[in-house]
Amino acid sequence: MPLPIIACVRTGTVYPFEYVTKLRNMVQRHLIKRDYRMVCLTDQPDRCEWVDFVDITAMDLNGWWGKMALFEGAWRDRSQIIFFDLDTVIVGDISPLLDVPHEFAILASPVSGPYPCKYNSSCMVIGGGRAVFVWSKFDKARRHLIAQHAQYGDQKVIQELYPDAALLQNIMPKGFFCNYRHLTMHEPEAAVVNFGGSHKPHNCPIPWVQKAWA
Repeated sequence: MPLPIIACVRTGTVYPFEYVTKLRNMVQRHLIKRDYRMVCLTDQPDRCEWVDFVDITAMDLNGWWGKMALFEGAWRDRSQIIFFDLDTVIVGDISPLLDVPHEFAILASPVSGPYPCKYNSSCMVIGGGRAVFVWSKFDKARRHLIAQHAQYGDQKVIQELYPDAALLQNIMPKGFFCNYRHLTMHEPEAAVVNFGGSHKPHNCPIPWVQKAWA
């Protein structure tokens, strides 16, 4: 069996390269009892140790659309994929994500009330070699899908193509994920902190976040 892959995506230069190296460091600190590979899908030239880089320039996927490459089957060779957005802060053991049995699981949106996206694609688990049809459907209709869902991006397209995904908040232990909206000065018992929008680890004033994001 191929090793599971901890994956991130860096398209363009919105995220400085330190976001890749710091995510690598956090994974190394909090996934110490399980074997894995870390892979960054990218259209940029930057490289570092302990991360394998897959050049997706030819896929012509800008910004958040680069996440759709996670579903393409050739580069991952039937490996299970655990994906984190680059602005994720990891503060606890993430090994339970490797035991998710579903073909595809994704975070539920943290937004309460009416909102067109029920998914939050900042963390996803893709089963080994599966859910490839998501890429096939997207690639065949990408121009239409990108234009139709320009406002809400990849997570709205994923919702359309895979409407019945398992929700990670229902699978993981209670409190495993913490959204940046709920951060306090006290470090939570969560394993994964998800940021979004203009709220990023580098501009978060909370001391424990800055200590963890290293």
